[in-house]
This record gives sequence, structure tokens and C-alpha cells, in this order.
Amino acid sequence: MEHDYSLLVENLKGRRYDEALREPVLSDAFHQSGYSDCLLYALESMVEIDASYAYKVYANSRRIHEIIAKSLKKRGYDVDYRYQGALKTYSNILLYGDVEIIVIKKNLSEKPHQDMQTLAMDLLEVLRKDPTFKSVDYSDKTRIRITAQKPTCEIDVLPSMWINSAEYLKTKNEIYRGIAEFDFKNKKVKKYLPFLNIARINSRDQRTNGNLKAMSRLLMTLRADSEEKINLRDSEINAILYNMPVEELAAPMNKILTLLPKVSARLEKLSTDTAYFSQMLSPAEKDRVFAGRPEKQQEIRKLNSSLSLLISDLKNDLSAQNKTLSSEIEYLEA
Repeated sequence: MEHDYSLLVENLKGRRYDEALREPVLSDAFHQSGYSDCLLYALESMVEIDASYAYKVYANSRRIHEIIAKSLKKRGYDVDYRYQGALKTYSNILLYGDVEIIVIKKNLSEKPHQDMQTLAMDLLEVLRKDPTFKSVDYSDKTRIRITAQKPTCEIDVLPSMWINSAEYLKTKNEIYRGIAEFDFKNKKVKKYLPFLNIARINSRDQRTNGNLKAMSRLLMTLRADSEEKINLRDSEINAILYNMPVEELAAPMNKILTLLPKVSARLEKLSTDTAYFSQMLSPAEKDRVFAGRPEKQQEIRKLNSSLSLLISDLKNDLSAQNKTLSSEIEYLEA
């Protein structure tokens, strides 16, 4: 075994820890299956977190939203607020998280870059004044990460501006409305359609019997537990899986491990085929996910290395039981 899976299972439990119950919230199968730590780690990582925990995160988000709105109004801002993040697709791996508050400035000047810098600094000033937050971090110069309490959860705040697509101007349907996020560290701007991305991820997941999000949670778990930091956002991982043909993600729940080599092959293609990597579209099919970000190819390579090690360990573990990745392995009811 390449990893100490008892330790990785403890990491997983930590991400699922209910502060009120003072214990991790895990599936019945986790407690009843009797599987090895390696198998438990892989299978439990794919399980959807109960939606009831999302309400507590949104309550925290709403409080932050109200703090920001009250302060920005006093400063003369005209802004809209929306939400995105793994919690919007229920692909989150944290019991309490992950969600992002998008703060969208409407009254723009002729210098939107300066507008966004000013908005980011004003948001940072407002949030750092609140003594209830454990931390407020703006180190990536794109979004502000808050560690809130009761429950403890990480909530991002993204300064942004609207980008009105032709479809939105024609239909006035906000699902076609885009935003621009500004990366001041690398001096880049990313324009995309977050609400259409979310809708299409949710729709594609239904067509794959929930397997798209199951694979997404597993990859996010591997990213979280990697000894070497893997700089891939949740939305990028979801986009990679969305670009896999539906049939490649088709498998009954008791054979979900058969999908792992297919996902690994997709990551391998992205990490070695520069043309495919640079041209891959978002679920909205209006922007290239990794355009202008060649460094992300190395991050995909690191993620695939983690997945490949897990596959190897699972094969060894199952071989000792005279099973393979293609064997029927019962865990959750279909």
C-alpha cells in the first residue's frame, strides 16, 4: 500500500464532523460493510453529504451577505449578490461547505479593473473588522476566503462584475448571464457563465446516475489529502468530468469502481495533450476552462498521480479478496 488509509479515513471523518453531535456523519454502509480502510476511503468519499447541512452553511453565508450589503450600501455601492460553489451542485466534500458569495458591482466606471480592486479592498476591510470570523484571507488576490464559526466552515467572497451574453440580452433568462472574476496576482480576467455551468452539471449528473458527482467528490477528496498542494478548483474538476462522454460515466452503483481507470485516462489525456487541454470547454460551452493557464496541466498531472496510486492500492486490496475493480461491491442502495 502506498498510503496509510487509516489516516486518510480519519481525514475524511474530520471533513464530515458534526460539531453539534460531536461525531462524524458517515453513511450506514461505512459502519456496516466491514470493508478495508482503502475501500472505505474510496467509496465513502463518493457519498453525497446530507442536504440538511447545507442550510446551516447558507445561514452563515446569509449573515456574511448582510454584513457586506449593509456596509457597501453606506459606501454608495450598487451591487447584486449571487451564489456558486460545490454546495450548489452538492458535490461538496465538507459537511459544512463549500459555497461562494458573488458580489457583483453594477455601477462601473471606464476602468473596471480599478473598480474591482477597490471593491476587493473595501470587502476585505469590512470582513476583517468582524471579530466572529476565525480568519479572513485574500492571499490569492481573486477571492476572499472566510473561516466562519457556528458551524465552522469556509465561505468565499468573490468580487465580480456582470457579463451579459447575447442569449441573456435576448431572453433575459439569468441562467445565460455571465460574470468576470479578476486575478490580480497573475493579472488575468476569467469570464464565464456560472449559473449555466451549475445547471448543466446537475443535469449531466442525473444522466449518469449520480456518477459524475461521485467521481467529482472522490477527486476533490484526493486533492484535499494530497501531500503536495493541487491547485485545481472545484469547478475545474467538475468541468473535466462533464467533458467525459455520458457512456464513460455509466455504471451501476455496485460497479462504480470500474469508472476510476476511465477518469484516470481522461486526466492523463489532459495532462499530456496540450491541444486538448487548452481547448476544453466549460459545461456552458462558451469559454475554455484552462485558457491562458498552462500551469494547470501540471496540477492535473498531480491529481492523476494521486488517483493512479489509489487505483493501484484498490487493485491490490481487492486481489487479496479474489476481486477486481469490475467485481460487484455493494455499498449504498441504488
